Amino acid sequence: MTWTDARIGELARLWAAGVSASGIAEALGGLSRSAVLGKLHRLQLLRSRKAASVPRRFDGAVGAFAPGAPQPNPVRPRRRASPPEPPRSPWREAAFAPLPGSQPRPWLSRNFGECAFPVDGESDRTVSCCGPVQANSAYCPAHHGVVFRPRSAGARAAEQRRWARMVDRETDQANSERNAA
Repeated sequence: MTWTDARIGELARLWAAGVSASGIAEALGGLSRSAVLGKLHRLQLLRSRKAASVPRRFDGAVGAFAPGAPQPNPVRPRRRASPPEPPRSPWREAAFAPLPGSQPRPWLSRNFGECAFPVDGESDRTVSCCGPVQANSAYCPAHHGVVFRPRSAGARAAEQRRWARMVDRETDQANSERNAA
């Protein structure tokens, strides 16, 4: 079932006349109550009338061919404006710009030891920095600083304590297994 302009006009007219969603579905035929309510919601007509004390069923007298029934213009749904584009961040612009002295190339054509940070393109057209990488990293020193936050001394100390506790547990477990054997 498709919503033609005539059916949308009839839907709006029946809704304005106070017919219930079930009654409209019955009058238009081939629709469920949920389909009618969904269309009313998309047309923003659900709140267009006050709740009736008792919903009316379609009795056939309000139909499109009823003598003397007013025929309003079909209601057209309002076009929604697309949400505005968020402002570009100066940090992002600086981070994703090629570094001076680097020779950006397609990401898949870079060599071992070249920075993998994307500086332009999308999907299979991604271009990477290709500057010399920092030791134990896939990025050059400038992009390594963008990708990995520098940690505070307290955070480094906490991580060292966690590693020390884990090593102690492993050592204790190995000693207890050796003593049990």
